[in-house]
Amino acid sequence: MKIRESKKSIDLEGQKYEYTLRRRPRVRYVRLTIEHDGSLVVTAPVTYPVFLIKKFLSSRFKWIYQAVEKVKTNPSIFGFKHSDRQIKEYKKSTRKLVEQRIAHFNQYYNFVFNRIAIRNQSSRWGSCSSSKNLNFNYRICLLPSELADYIIVHELCHLSEMNHSVKFWQLVERTIPEHKKLRKELKKI
Repeated sequence: MKIRESKKSIDLEGQKYEYTLRRRPRVRYVRLTIEHDGSLVVTAPVTYPVFLIKKFLSSRFKWIYQAVEKVKTNPSIFGFKHSDRQIKEYKKSTRKLVEQRIAHFNQYYNFVFNRIAIRNQSSRWGSCSSSKNLNFNYRICLLPSELADYIIVHELCHLSEMNHSVKFWQLVERTIPEHKKLRKELKKI
């Protein structure tokens, strides 16, 4: 499945916007996303005409403008680019933090897991695989401690419940009673 990608630009109400056009064979509709750095990405079917893509973007000018301004005024932690050296250091710090906090919280849960991986993920804070491997984003060490704890406990609880059921949230609530508030805070970052 070959993905074709090209850089394009469009003038919307006097403002020039650059965007990446990704053409994919299995895509049936045009989709627009704003990346964490504020860049626009349009995903479209292979044969979809460029003039219709531009018409689509024009019809969404207000949303595009607001989304790009939001990123400029409130940048996401995922939008910052770190050097390889910084990432290596952050990964070390995050590993130490995660291991310490898992040891602390797992006293309450006694879950068994295989390994912990610290990754450079573009949009996820963490994950738990069906093989009981815990994966965390290196950026966790840059967060306030209560948000880092929430992420760590969230993934830890997936060892028991691989879903977001009531039972899962009850497990999280055992050690992070304010998880709803923290989840909302995390979405703003």
